[in-house]
Amino acid sequence: MTALRKGYELGLPGFASSTVASILGDKNDRWDDHQMHDSETRLLGRSLDLQDLVDELAETLGRSVVINDNAYRPVVSSVQGDEIDDLRARALLRRGTPAREREYLESLHLPLARRPQTVDLRQFNAHERLAVPIRSDDELLGFLWLITGGLPPLREEHFRAIDAAVDVVRDSLSARAHNHALSARETVMRSLLASDPVVRRDALSVAVRAHGVTRGEETVVQAVAIGHDTGVVQRASLGRALESVARATLTFIGEVGAALIFLGRADSVEQVSTMVAAEAERAGVLLRAIGSASLSETDHDLRPVVDRALATAAVAEMLPQLGTSLRAEEIGPWLLIADVVTDPNRLQWYSPAAYALIHDSDQLRRHTVEALLDNAHQVRKVCDVLHIHRTTLYYRLENMPDVVRDALDDGMKRSALHLGLKLAAYWENAGHIR
Repeated sequence: MTALRKGYELGLPGFASSTVASILGDKNDRWDDHQMHDSETRLLGRSLDLQDLVDELAETLGRSVVINDNAYRPVVSSVQGDEIDDLRARALLRRGTPAREREYLESLHLPLARRPQTVDLRQFNAHERLAVPIRSDDELLGFLWLITGGLPPLREEHFRAIDAAVDVVRDSLSARAHNHALSARETVMRSLLASDPVVRRDALSVAVRAHGVTRGEETVVQAVAIGHDTGVVQRASLGRALESVARATLTFIGEVGAALIFLGRADSVEQVSTMVAAEAERAGVLLRAIGSASLSETDHDLRPVVDRALATAAVAEMLPQLGTSLRAEEIGPWLLIADVVTDPNRLQWYSPAAYALIHDSDQLRRHTVEALLDNAHQVRKVCDVLHIHRTTLYYRLENMPDVVRDALDDGMKRSALHLGLKLAAYWENAGHIR
């Protein structure tokens, strides 16, 4: 049951304030200039995001959505459907709620509401509304308005979507009310993914100096790859849930493509991965894979570490048999293979033996050689893996094609054969080899 549903049914105070702001330490002049410019940019960005949010929320709920500020002035609205009445039309056209209707809302003590309120507007020949207060602690920032009269009742998944939307809107309206976009710490963390490498390096330096980030393997970047069609509300729902359940170990720093990027601790990777999977399922978000990569003492820019985490998530998605959550440091050979972008037919250039095995009609040969190489020619282990006797293994090896036997007897060719078989497996999972 969502926080909104609980507040609505039980009359409990809802929507507690989210992130506690931290104080930024000393900054050089360039960082001061960047922070001011970045705040202005993010204010504009959040305003644009709100339009996407209300449009998506309206589609999810099957009804139009309007967000007002605390003076009942429309901030953003979705496309209005057939349920629109004269009151909403006049409010949107005049960019404000008419005085008579506003007095009525205030007589209901709506500004004091801490939970969603059903508002009967029949005396104004208007449909019943659900007014969802948007608060930051004790401060009323605005309302999210939905028409409920004459429409099907809202379901559990609808309340979950509204709950997530309110969190996103709260941050934007707070920025609008107080003329700031992000806390100092949030600004630094989001700037770790800035397009300007100088800004990224400055941000990492400040994060290390003032916000507890360590240059070393104890700090990791986690890339959470989600469905490509995941919308604004669902992403917000997942991000809000993760920050809530793993606040001490996980910091959201931005998005790259269809991946949410977090900064965390190495000793919490497995625990966080389990939390991510559970919260993604709860939020109705498709979790494709999770990739983690550690910082090193020589890293002065976080972006290459983020790229390693993204590549690791791509490998996890491509090769699910390795696991849904992988660490870059544990799959180096697969990352090397994934980085080879070329024609699969060129495999015969790298290793004619590997090419012969993957196209052999008898795939037992390929499995036998791969097990042999994976287990460093330790006959007992190979036989255990293949569930065969030692004599059977020797028989199979003796009857391998000449090009394969030649490769097994040569150190460099043997290495190329092993790598070639792994490359073929990657291409097969990608659909490039059938």
